Amino acid sequence: MTKNTVFQLSALSQNDAGAADGSQLFCEVTKITNGNVRTGSFSINEMIALPTPPGQNGFGPTPTWFLVPDDNILDTSFTLEISCPSDSSYPTTKITVKASDVQKWAAIPYNERNNQIYQGGKYGIFGFAQEGADGLIYTVTAGVLNPK
Repeated sequence: MTKNTVFQLSALSQNDAGAADGSQLFCEVTKITNGNVRTGSFSINEMIALPTPPGQNGFGPTPTWFLVPDDNILDTSFTLEISCPSDSSYPTTKITVKASDVQKWAAIPYNERNNQIYQGGKYGIFGFAQEGADGLIYTVTAGVLNPK
């Protein structure tokens, strides 16, 4: 990977029936390591409502952040929190996603992959890694009933 490669993070809500109310979930990127967010990224240190699939309340643009590394992309990371301010029983989940991990996860053949599960049960959150034309891509999906 070159110095100009971008590490992209996106977050959304699946809003599965029986899961937490996905249209009320929020994400906040609280820290980035070894780089700066590129123009066109969503805000840092600001709670952003997670969109749900088309046709459901809350549908909107997918929050996405583009981290341009200071030097080696594998030394970059995002720290984010998924929460539901309207539901005090919803467990806030803090996740740190390292580019070095995303690169390893993305290298596994698609049919052999396991998603990274951050929270199970009715408050499910999982992540999916891939490598795109411009660099590493990681997508966090919340509001999933029993993620697999």
